[in-house]
Amino acid sequence: MNFPSTDDFLEAFGIEPVEEDPCMAYCRYVKTAASGELQIDISFSAVTESFQVVLRCSGREVATISSEKVKSIELWRDGSGSGVYVVFDIGGVTSEAWVKLEPELNCRWWTLRSE
Repeated sequence: MNFPSTDDFLEAFGIEPVEEDPCMAYCRYVKTAASGELQIDISFSAVTESFQVVLRCSGREVATISSEKVKSIELWRDGSGSGVYVVFDIGGVTSEAWVKLEPELNCRWWTLRSE
């Protein structure tokens, strides 16, 4: 599994992990929108090949999405903003997540059947 380092997150988004476990290659990051109402909490572990996203609005959890079988986690930046791109390989079926951290928080997650 390919994944970014804590230095990569610090350089790209100016955030440090709020939780870290080197034995599990686990990191957790929290980013709050400028308005303060929306918050996204992402975490991943290279050992368990997992990636999780928790979305909170005004302190209330409104969505939790989690999957194992992570193939790669990449940081991206383009004209629309920047964030985290995750690819999963679940029994030959590709699933992807796009977590936008800048300029606004957003999460898109999908699975496409290959047959």
